[in-house]
Amino acid sequence: MSRFAKVKIQGMYGLPKAHTAVTEALLDSVELFFRRHKGRVLGITGAGVSVASGIPDYRGPNGTYRVYGGYTPILHHELVLQHSSRQRYWARSFFGIRPAFLAKPNKIHFAMAGLEQKGYLGGLITQNVDSLHAQAGSKNVLELHGTLKNVKCIDCGHTEPRAEFQKRLEELNPQWVEFYQHMANYGEEPARRPDGDVELPPGLRYDAFEYPKCKSCKAGHYMPTVIFFGGNVPDDVRIRSFEMVDQAEALFVCGTSLATFSAYRLVKHAHDMGREIFVANLGETRGDKDATVKLDASAEEVVPPLAARLGIKVTDPIDP
Repeated sequence: MSRFAKVKIQGMYGLPKAHTAVTEALLDSVELFFRRHKGRVLGITGAGVSVASGIPDYRGPNGTYRVYGGYTPILHHELVLQHSSRQRYWARSFFGIRPAFLAKPNKIHFAMAGLEQKGYLGGLITQNVDSLHAQAGSKNVLELHGTLKNVKCIDCGHTEPRAEFQKRLEELNPQWVEFYQHMANYGEEPARRPDGDVELPPGLRYDAFEYPKCKSCKAGHYMPTVIFFGGNVPDDVRIRSFEMVDQAEALFVCGTSLATFSAYRLVKHAHDMGREIFVANLGETRGDKDATVKLDASAEEVVPPLAARLGIKVTDPIDP
């Protein structure tokens, strides 16, 4: 059993009761929305746009919180204060970070970047921490919940790339490297328990996992530059997110249930200001009642076809 405090996962919004058929007439309405607000549309995206890149979502049909009902995410204060929590987090992340290292932008990311480049999309706020929007070419992107690309010292603030930190983890934990290589040789992934832990072979224990101290101050411990449960969005990011909503005429929300309040409050703010809000998500969202239009359709069904209609060529390097 996990030694973490139990956390109730909020926002388990429903799966789609009816899938909206994405017809030409429906795409006409999406196209008109973007033409009507050209250059003043703000995009808000979530995990649903990265599923095609091999990064699982949380609340979708096969999401972590649905498949593993007992999943217990680590809390901010645990990572800051508890050595055992840091050991378990970095040990789990030792394997879990690899899909993010390998992930590439998919056609949704490229379509969103194209919409910005052609002047239809004024900016983008993403809840994702994979930085795939930026890799695809989006420029005016605010990463609301941070990025996994870096780690930061809790004490002195020193930052280093997550890839470099991974190398130091490997140097300190050769047995874990051997375990991973053994699994890779057989084309396998470590089995994961319902609480998110990796099933370990005999002789490999979480409490034996080592992690390095800060290279700069030599005393502090690192955290990924992302927002954990119980943590807060930094003031400068929160202020900027509201500024971006204020500057927009309309919101295009896709691939997110808006379960986290940090994202939902932006939609609510836009609604209170009388902005037009277009939501495309396969399943219920927290912002359905605030939406001007809601489509029970995936981002993949809507965004790339929209881009094509607006003269944006989108290629998907993930496709064979």
